[in-house]
Amino acid sequence: MSKYSKEVIHMLYQYHYEYISGQFIAEQLSISRTAVKKVIDQLKSEGCQIESINHKGHRLMQLPDKWYSGIVIPSINTQQLFKHIEVFENVDSTQLLAKQKLVGNTDTFLILSDEQTKGKGRFNRPWLSTRGKGLWMSIVLRPNVPFDMITKFNLFMALGIRDAIQSFSNASVSVKWPNDIYINNKKVCGFLTEMVANSDGIEAVICGIGINMNQTQTDFDGELSQKATSMRIQGNKKINRYEFLQLLIQQIEYRYAQFLKEPFATIRQEYIEVSNIWNKQLKFTENGDQFLGEAVDIDDNGYLIVDDEHNQQHQLMSADIEL
Repeated sequence: MSKYSKEVIHMLYQYHYEYISGQFIAEQLSISRTAVKKVIDQLKSEGCQIESINHKGHRLMQLPDKWYSGIVIPSINTQQLFKHIEVFENVDSTQLLAKQKLVGNTDTFLILSDEQTKGKGRFNRPWLSTRGKGLWMSIVLRPNVPFDMITKFNLFMALGIRDAIQSFSNASVSVKWPNDIYINNKKVCGFLTEMVANSDGIEAVICGIGINMNQTQTDFDGELSQKATSMRIQGNKKINRYEFLQLLIQQIEYRYAQFLKEPFATIRQEYIEVSNIWNKQLKFTENGDQFLGEAVDIDDNGYLIVDDEHNQQHQLMSADIEL
């Protein structure tokens, strides 16, 4: 990628309702018109629909299925949550990279990638992270809260992510406690929360989020075709990834502020109403132990209350649930 691609795409995005000349771009960036043309040609080759007309200039008509930092950063920087944002074409895992970047770093930040080659979900399960098809990111936050608050963090984040997806979906979007998002009984999103802590408390929370946005049915093979879905499949239309990302960050910011200020009891009923685990026999796995049971409630601390097949009641802080 050209060293000026970030600046050129940012200018085209800023002026995307009008044409801007190559001369104007060159003057703003202190580069030659030849260099501008090379960047424009490169962006077109990457799939950007840029209309170029003699004596008028260039206009960005449509973006490809690719993240450009020149658009991501200014669109998210309208929010106040992150000190810096990093955008990549390919990483092994945004979660692993976020952990590495914590060394010597006290900031809040976001890492976003077009593709992950070794994406993982909860319980170290592989997560298919195809280039250009979804939203693969990790956010690092610095909540000054006790250890036991992290369980509640997941529940607040689940509502934020769920609400963002619901805004782009005609079908009802639900939450599978504690942190999976479903549409029509198929998983569209999962997220993984990890924390870095010392004896004094939590240093950082790293939340990795994977959302299937623009996959079609042919992108899911074998068992995945029965369990996974995408926002596009469920809505029968392609998702504008930049619009969705901006709304998602707004929702995360809102729910994070709520998490810091309010108890889970504030959102308990809301969470219960959008959950998909009620009135059915489920398989629960906690710390290697498995049992069948029925979820009957979520208490004010965010713990799931389950009655098992032997009429014993369990209070679960975190568990794997098979629907």
